[in-house]
Amino acid sequence: MHLFNFATPESTVLFFAVFAITSLALTIWSVVEIASKPFRKENDKVIWLIIVLLLGLIGPLIYLTQRKKLLANPAGGLGLDNREYLPPLDEHPTSRQPSRQAQARYEDEDYV
Repeated sequence: MHLFNFATPESTVLFFAVFAITSLALTIWSVVEIASKPFRKENDKVIWLIIVLLLGLIGPLIYLTQRKKLLANPAGGLGLDNREYLPPLDEHPTSRQPSRQAQARYEDEDYV
């Protein structure tokens, strides 16, 4: 009597079908992201496209784990990462009211 008979032909076919669909989905996601996002070096875009397309499931997994190191702006322009690109605030140390420039930043709808 086999209580744990998982190696049926149907389960094997199902496993490989799920594996193939997952691999295809990750490959498409990685290719779209590589094509649409700016890299630190332009040659990296072509190299990563080749890696992702040739290595099946392993290529997209490597890219998706390493993308923060590769992309020029991995946060996508959201959040507080853009503060370093803003001009300095015109605040005077003696006044308690923030300047108009600082008030405009705090009233911005994207400020969290």
